[in-house]
Amino acid sequence: MKICCYTDTFFPLVGGAEMVLHNLAIQLTRCGEEVHILAPKVRGADNKEKFPYHVHRFGKPSSKRFMVRQTLLHLSWLHLRHHFDVLHNHSGYPPAYVGATFKKWFDVPTVVRPHGSDIVPGGRIRKNPRLEKRLRLALVSADAVIAQGQYLKDLILSLGVDKNRIHIIHNGVNLDAFSKWQVFPHPRPYILSLGNLIHRKGFDILLRAYARLKGAKPDLAIAGPGPEEGKLKSLSKDLGIAEQVRFLGFIEGQEKVNLFRCADFFVCPSRKEPFANVILEALAAGLPVIASGVDGNKELVHHNRHGLLFPPEDVGALKNTLERMIYDKTLSNRLRSAIPNYVKQFDWSIVAKQYLKLYYTVRRNGS
Repeated sequence: MKICCYTDTFFPLVGGAEMVLHNLAIQLTRCGEEVHILAPKVRGADNKEKFPYHVHRFGKPSSKRFMVRQTLLHLSWLHLRHHFDVLHNHSGYPPAYVGATFKKWFDVPTVVRPHGSDIVPGGRIRKNPRLEKRLRLALVSADAVIAQGQYLKDLILSLGVDKNRIHIIHNGVNLDAFSKWQVFPHPRPYILSLGNLIHRKGFDILLRAYARLKGAKPDLAIAGPGPEEGKLKSLSKDLGIAEQVRFLGFIEGQEKVNLFRCADFFVCPSRKEPFANVILEALAAGLPVIASGVDGNKELVHHNRHGLLFPPEDVGALKNTLERMIYDKTLSNRLRSAIPNYVKQFDWSIVAKQYLKLYYTVRRNGS
């Protein structure tokens, strides 16, 4: 099967959406499928990386409101050269919107996987009536729409998509990548949190809760880049915890694996979180997880089984939950022992086959 994955964000940018597409393409290629990724050029970066699948670049439109359909020229030219069996649009807008027109032109079955942030109420797309209308049109016209969990499925349903066209396929994680590790160079035990340093991720909540802990406690390591780094560092100083909080910046590859494997446990304090890939990575590393009880977090972290949930934005509740995980070793060991059997269902080798099964279904139904 020839599969085209059309995305509006890809390497050399690195984030959850980019890693999902990369890992999916690798696994599909290993299954013997021919995978082509159509992705925008990243200005000022090397766009000529080598991959085990095909990557084609286009000049990204300067606006998500105007000229987005110019990508149809690139998409059409690729199809005329390779004759795709399925078009998989990675994002509800603009890729799925462009893909809807492509489907009309070439009668190629289309699948859409919204990232999450592109369909959540209050997000940039949903707040703009014109763009939200395009988003709805794109999702309704697709042969299948993939939701990463029940929370996102409910959002997609609210946008008018037929429930029979919505399929839940969770994100995956490469378990093999977390099986080999070395000691991360931090002199003391530490709690880990990781993500983009933005307001939605709730790192300020974590700092305030951590500052309330009394007595001996592990250090707090926060990894990831973002515009709020300076503000969060200032907050840690104001709270008197700067000596125990380490901001690590952007970390990837083997260093990231080492960072996860050497932590005591992981914390996801987000205010909103459609589906947190970092939680999957933490579980792959064998870490118990503390997470805010929002959105997709409640689907990934089963309270008191392999992690603990706390009410979102509740500093006092997070402080109490941190204390439980730090000081109750019987609890933390029990949570940790339940992780391996639970997380194996998310291995990319399994998840990719679910995607592939769906591709064959929409192709068969469209023929």
